[in-house]
Amino acid sequence: MVTKKPKVVIIGAGMAGLTAANKLYTSAGSKEFIELCVVEGGNRIGGRIITSEFVGSRIEMGATWIHGIGGSPVYKIAQEINSLHSEKPWECMDEFLDDPLTIAEGGYHLNSSLVDPICNLFKNLMDFAQGKPNVQFPQSNIGNLSIGSFLRKGLDAYWGSIKEQEETLGFDNWTRKSLEEGIFAMLENTQRTYTSAGDLETLDFNAESEYRMFPGKEITIAKGYSTIVESLASVLPVGMIQLGRKVTKIEWQPDDGENCDVTMPVKIHFFDGSIMYADHVIVTVSLGVLKQGIRDNTVQTGMKL
Repeated sequence: MVTKKPKVVIIGAGMAGLTAANKLYTSAGSKEFIELCVVEGGNRIGGRIITSEFVGSRIEMGATWIHGIGGSPVYKIAQEINSLHSEKPWECMDEFLDDPLTIAEGGYHLNSSLVDPICNLFKNLMDFAQGKPNVQFPQSNIGNLSIGSFLRKGLDAYWGSIKEQEETLGFDNWTRKSLEEGIFAMLENTQRTYTSAGDLETLDFNAESEYRMFPGKEITIAKGYSTIVESLASVLPVGMIQLGRKVTKIEWQPDDGENCDVTMPVKIHFFDGSIMYADHVIVTVSLGVLKQGIRDNTVQTGMKL
C-alpha cells in the first residue's frame, strides 16, 4: 500500500519561511514523508534582508545587525559559512564603541556627565519594561500604556526630581532640558530599530516583557546578511521555491467541490487566479504585509491556522 505524502506549503521566502523550509527538509527522514513547497509573492528570496553591490561597495538595504551573538542562530550560521570575515568587509562593524561621542547640532560635544544620566535612565526604564529582575520604577500603576508613553512618563518623573533643568549651558542657547530631550529622543529612535517599530507608541508595554534579545556583541556580517539567506536556501532542491506567487486568500476546508482529494483541507488562491491545495500551511509574511493587505482588501482570511 502506497501512502500519500502530506503536502506542506510555506508562504513567504524571507528569513522565517526559509528557516522553516530548511528545518523541515533537513530533518531526519522528513523529505521521505512530506511534500514541501515555498511560495513567495516577490521576485527574490530574503524578504527584508537584501545585500546590494553599489559602485564597488557592499551595502545592506535591509537587515544589518546581529543583535547579540550569544546563542544567536544567525551568528552560528554566519560562523559556519565563514561570512563574518572578508577582504572587503563593507559596513562591517565590531560592536559599538566603548566611549562613543555624542554631538549636538552645531558640532557641540556633550560631556558624559550630561549624557550618562539620561542613558542610564533610559536603560533602567527599558529593563523594567522587559521584566528584568532587580529593576524598580517608582510609579507602579502602569495600566495600559504603550512603551512610548511609559518612557515619556519616566522622563517626566526624572525631570520632576531634579533642579536647574532650564539652565543655559553656554552654547547656542541650549538648555540642559533641551539637550536631555534630544539624547532621550536619540535613544528612542535606536530602540525602534530593535523591534522595527515606526513609533514606540504602537508597542504594548504589557507585551514588552515577552521580547527577548540575545546577549553579547552586536555586529554586522562582513560578507553580507544575504549570505545567511542563501545558505538556508541552498539545501532546498530546484523548484521548491516558487517566486512571483502572491497569495490572496487561504481557505480551510473549502466546500466548493473542486478538490478531488478530500484529504487536502487547505485551498490557497493566488493573484493570477491559480489555486493550490495543501494539508498544512505555514504563513510567515510580516504583520506589516498582512495589515497592508487587509487595508487594500487584497487579503481575505477564511482560514484557521
